[in-house]
Amino acid sequence: MVVTSSTKFSEDYDRASELKAFDESKEGVKGLVDAGVSKVPRMFIRPPENSRNCNTQFKFPKIVEMVREASETWGFFTVVNHGIPVSVLEEMIDGVHRFYEQDNEVKKEFYTLDLTRKVIYNSNFDLYVSKAANWRDTFIALWLPILLTYKSCQRHAGIDILMEYKEQVMRLGLKLLELMSEAIGLNPNHLKDMDCAEGLAILCHYYPACPQPELTMGTTKHSDNDFLTILLQDQIGGLQPGALVINVGDLLQLITNDRFKSVEHRVLANRRGPRVSVACLFTEELEKGKDTCIQREAQRDTRYKLEGPAVTSDSLVDFIHFLLISTELSLNKMVITSISHEFPEDYDRASELKAFDESKTGVKGLVDAGVSKVPRMFIQPPDNLRTYTTQFNFPVVDLQGMDNDPIRRNKIVDMVRDASETWGFFNVVNHGIPVSVLEEMMEGVRRFYEQDTEVKKQFYTRDASRKKMVYNSNFDLYTAPAANWRDTFYCLMAPHPPNPEELPAACRDILMEYKDQVMRLGFKLFELISEALGLNPNHLKDMDCAEGLSILCHYYPSCPQPELTMGTTKHADNDFLTVLLQDQIGGLQVLHQGQWIDVPPMPGALVINVGDLLQLITNDRFKSVEHRVLANHIGPRVSVACFFSTSIQPSSKLYGPIKELLSEENPPKYRETTVGDYVAYFNSKGLDGTSALPHFRL
Repeated sequence: MVVTSSTKFSEDYDRASELKAFDESKEGVKGLVDAGVSKVPRMFIRPPENSRNCNTQFKFPKIVEMVREASETWGFFTVVNHGIPVSVLEEMIDGVHRFYEQDNEVKKEFYTLDLTRKVIYNSNFDLYVSKAANWRDTFIALWLPILLTYKSCQRHAGIDILMEYKEQVMRLGLKLLELMSEAIGLNPNHLKDMDCAEGLAILCHYYPACPQPELTMGTTKHSDNDFLTILLQDQIGGLQPGALVINVGDLLQLITNDRFKSVEHRVLANRRGPRVSVACLFTEELEKGKDTCIQREAQRDTRYKLEGPAVTSDSLVDFIHFLLISTELSLNKMVITSISHEFPEDYDRASELKAFDESKTGVKGLVDAGVSKVPRMFIQPPDNLRTYTTQFNFPVVDLQGMDNDPIRRNKIVDMVRDASETWGFFNVVNHGIPVSVLEEMMEGVRRFYEQDTEVKKQFYTRDASRKKMVYNSNFDLYTAPAANWRDTFYCLMAPHPPNPEELPAACRDILMEYKDQVMRLGFKLFELISEALGLNPNHLKDMDCAEGLSILCHYYPSCPQPELTMGTTKHADNDFLTVLLQDQIGGLQVLHQGQWIDVPPMPGALVINVGDLLQLITNDRFKSVEHRVLANHIGPRVSVACFFSTSIQPSSKLYGPIKELLSEENPPKYRETTVGDYVAYFNSKGLDGTSALPHFRL
C-alpha cells in the first residue's frame, strides 16, 4: 500500500495551451526528456484513482490501520514519505555499486564464509549446502550487538554512506515498530522495549546480468529470519522511486502468535543488470546465555501463548541459524523429475563450488569474464523457476509440433481455449519467427526514435487518414483526462501494404519483413482459435479477421516521476487479435481477477491477447481483457503491437456474434457493426479507462 499527498496546481492552468504547444513541437515525450525535463508536465498527471499508487480494494483512514491490514494479510507493504532523503537512498545504492565494481583484490580482503565477522562479503552464504546456488553476491554489515566500528570496514568503498544509512534506517525502524505495536493494540513502545530493534544487519545484494535467467534464481523462495526488514531496491525491480519495502519477519510472526505474517518471497534472475538492493534486518542481541525479552514477555503476558518450552537466547540463536539454512536444505530432499538441460553424469559439484568460492570474485566475476551460459551450480529445480508466480501462472503456449503432430495440436488448442476464456492473454514460444528478426525489429524502432528530430517530424501528424505511416504522441491527446508517457508510430500494413518509400528509412526493411512474419503467425493463431471454438480451422480467416494488420511501435522514455503518470492507461484493444513484442524492461500488466498482474518478459516469446472484436463475435466466450503499461525510471522501453483488424480502412462488412455459437441458451449479446464504426467509436472515446464494448450491446 502507498499513501501519497495530492499535487497542487495553480487555478489558472491552461490545459488547452499546454496540449497545443506539446503537439506543435512534434517531438513527443522523448523531446521533453531530451530537453532535460525534471518534472512531469501537468498534462501527463493522472487523477489519483488512475495512478499506480491507488488500489481501490485497499483504502483505510489511518496509517496504523493500514499497517495492521498489510501485516495481517500481505506481510509486505511499501512506505513513502518515510523521512529518509532520496539523496541518501541514491548514495546508498551507488555505494553498493562502488563496492562491487572496485578492484577484485580489494574486495577479496572481505571475502569470507565466517558468519561471526562483522563485515562479510561472499556469494551464497549457503553455497555448500544448497541444491543450487543463487545468481547473487552479498556483503553484510552487522550491528549485533556491538556497534560496527568505522575501523572494522574502513577500506570498504561505501563505508561513509553505510554508517549514515544505518542511522537513518534505525530511526525509521523505531517509528515502524511503534506503528506495529499500536496495530496489535499495545503501547507504542512495546516492541521497542522488547529490544526488537536492538540489532541491525545490512545485507547489500548485487545481482549481475544473467545470460540464462530462465535456469536460475537471484534469490530462492524464503522468508526473513528477523523481526522486520526494510528493503531499498533500485529501479530494475520497478519499485516507486523513493519508496521502501517493509516486510514482517519470522520472529515478528512468532511473537504475535501468527497474527502478523512472515511471507515467502524471492528474486528472479534477469538479463538486465546489475540489480542492487539493500536489506536491513532488525533482530535482537544474540549474546549466548542471556535471557531474551521474548522469553520474559512470554512469561508475563498471556497474550502470547507459545507452544513448547520458553524461548531462550541460546534457542533464539539456534532458531536464526536454522532459518539461515532450512529453506535451502529443504531443496536437498527434492527430486528433479524433469529439466530441459542435460549434464554429464560425472559432474563434480563440489569442485565447481570450490573453484567458484576460491575465485572470490562472485557472480559479477563470472559476468566480467564473459560467461555466456549459467554454470550448473546455479541451475534451479524446475519448481523454483520464473514460470511461476505466488498466485498466478501466466499462460504460456508452446506451439512446437502444432503442424505435424495431431495429438500435440489438440493439446495446444485446449491451452489456447483455456487462456482465451480465463485470461484473454497468453505468451507463445516456438512461434516460428526467428529471434534475429525480433531483435532487429526492436532495434529498428529505437533507430527511428533516436534519429534526428527534424527527420522524425516529417512523419508527425494527427491525420490518420492522410498517410499509412503516422507518428505522434498520444492519439487521444486532446480528449484523454491525462496524457500517457509514450510516443507511438503506426503503419497500416494490410490489406493494402504501403510502398516501402512511405516508411521511415530507419526501420523500412525490417517493418516489411516483420509484417510478413507476423501475418503467417496470425493465420496459425486464427486456426487454433477457430478450433478452440469448435469451428472449422479456416472459419475466422474466412471471416476476414486476419485481412488487416496495423503495426504500432511504442517508445516509453525514462520518466522522472513515474508515480504520477502512466505509460499506457487501462484499456482493451479494438481489434480481433494482438501480437505483442516487448523488450526485457517489462511494465505491462493485465487485470486478472481484480488484480494487476505483471506480464513477465520472456526472451524470444510473444504476448497474444484477445481483442474487443473477437470478444464480440464469440459472444463473450473469449475475453478482451483490460491492461496497462507502467511508467518507469528505467528506459527507454520499446514494444511493437501488431493489431489484426482493417481498422479505419473502408469496409462495409458487418461483424456480429458467430451464428454457429448461438443458441436459445446463448442468444446474441451484441449488435452487428463494421470494424470502422467500432474503431471510430473507440478512438473518439480515447483511453479513458472504460471499455467500448457496452456501447454495442443489445
